Amino acid sequence: MDRAADATAPPGAHFTRIDAGLDYDHWTDSYPPSCYLPNAETCIARLLTAGVAVRDVDLDGDLDVYVTRMDEYDLLFVNDGTGHFIEATPDGLGEVYLSNGAAWGDIDNDGYPDLFVTTVGEDRAFLFRNDRRGGFLEVARVRGVAMESPRWPHTGMSACFGDYDLDGFLDLHTTEWRPYVFDLPTSHNRLFRNRGRLGLGFFADETERAGVAITDGVRGGAFGFTSHLVDLDADRWPDLPLVADYGATRLFWSNGDGTFADGTEHSAVGTEENGMGSALGDYDGDGDLDWFVSSVFYEGECEFERGCPWGHTGNRLYRNDGERGFTDVTDEAGVRDGGWGWGATFFDYDLDGDLDLAMTNGVQWPPEDTGFATDNLRLWRNDGGVFTEVAAALGIEDRHAGKALVAADLDGDGDEDLLVTNNLEGASVWRNDASEGRAWLTVQPVGTVSNHDGFGAVVRVWVTESASPMLRHAGNGCGFLGHTPGTPHFGLGDHETAARVEVYWPASDQTQVFTDVPARRVLRVVEPTP
Repeated sequence: MDRAADATAPPGAHFTRIDAGLDYDHWTDSYPPSCYLPNAETCIARLLTAGVAVRDVDLDGDLDVYVTRMDEYDLLFVNDGTGHFIEATPDGLGEVYLSNGAAWGDIDNDGYPDLFVTTVGEDRAFLFRNDRRGGFLEVARVRGVAMESPRWPHTGMSACFGDYDLDGFLDLHTTEWRPYVFDLPTSHNRLFRNRGRLGLGFFADETERAGVAITDGVRGGAFGFTSHLVDLDADRWPDLPLVADYGATRLFWSNGDGTFADGTEHSAVGTEENGMGSALGDYDGDGDLDWFVSSVFYEGECEFERGCPWGHTGNRLYRNDGERGFTDVTDEAGVRDGGWGWGATFFDYDLDGDLDLAMTNGVQWPPEDTGFATDNLRLWRNDGGVFTEVAAALGIEDRHAGKALVAADLDGDGDEDLLVTNNLEGASVWRNDASEGRAWLTVQPVGTVSNHDGFGAVVRVWVTESASPMLRHAGNGCGFLGHTPGTPHFGLGDHETAARVEVYWPASDQTQVFTDVPARRVLRVVEPTP
């Protein structure tokens, strides 16, 4: 079943699948899997795996790639500066077996990225501290984030770093898709606060105290897939949108004191039946972050004996209307049908100044006659707030069981490429040749009062003084099993200068302004020390 719509693209604009050197198999088993878990029914969680985390790990100015695997140890691929990768897993990394989600974050503000990894089948999670000499040391137990459960294996999914209490240190949120056959005493959907000056890079579990447990309440369940720590209501304080399966998606608004309030019902979000992937971006250019959630869309007859055991009404796009309110604009935007969706990302692929949208899809279950196993990746071009599906027109033919999807400038040419991980296979890299030479600007915040990574900084760019600003949040790089630093990247179209760049630091409540900034460069912005 091919749900891709017909669309046109400018002559010459296309994406090219390349051999980027990411040669690995995520998992070589087949369905039904032969697992190492105590209960065979939980093996389905292994079909939901294939993580990737992108970051400049060796600090040489280009992006490197860390991939997780099921039956082999994890790998770090180092960028040679051209977008080609060489496997160079350093000492200390690659010790995880049966791993899944991964996220880079500088937990101790020393300028070197550390790594958190979730697992499916192990009885704990892992945290690797960068030793600043090219190696890593596993410290999850001593740092308080191992979440050890000797009797029950983890089914961990995505992880996300962000400074939710604005103390200048990165905190951590983890998700877990807990199969209902488990009767676990607790969920591994957890919020960990970095103890900061009381214990730099050590964490305290604040889930219950903060009010973000998802095991009870109106929308009960513990089936988390994707979370973010980002300010959605422009009050400085990062909120916690959490996408979960079986109607359990939540939106937690920060109270500004380390606690959160569940605003899911009031904000009119979480209506998708089976939330999986998630992406936040200002697609309509009105100055706030909107929310896309991938789910399952199916139009065929349900011929299974017990009916279709999944929701079928597809993705959701929630437009942020301010005042903590959202409107479902899925149909008017044209993004409901994504097949069986997973990872998603907003990015400006054609550098025209507005955010386009991509999502991957595919699953080995249910039977192939539903079309889910061979559905094509989606790429929607933003045409004034309405999206046109252009993947096929741009040459993208990706019909694997995609899981994570990240947009990142892997080859350093100024436009963002797509990297897709696939369950049972390796990764696909689609080089962006569709930006047609338009100008761009990347803004890289470096915190001093804030966390060193600058996560949470709000960046606005005006191409002209009279234009509406484009909005990006640094650190908004968390997705379903896919993680990037979320470094703000802007398409400037035909403008070779940005008239104004504004960087707001919520932790120190400071704003920096730059004018007449040349295009085609990385603008490194260091937070002033008050």
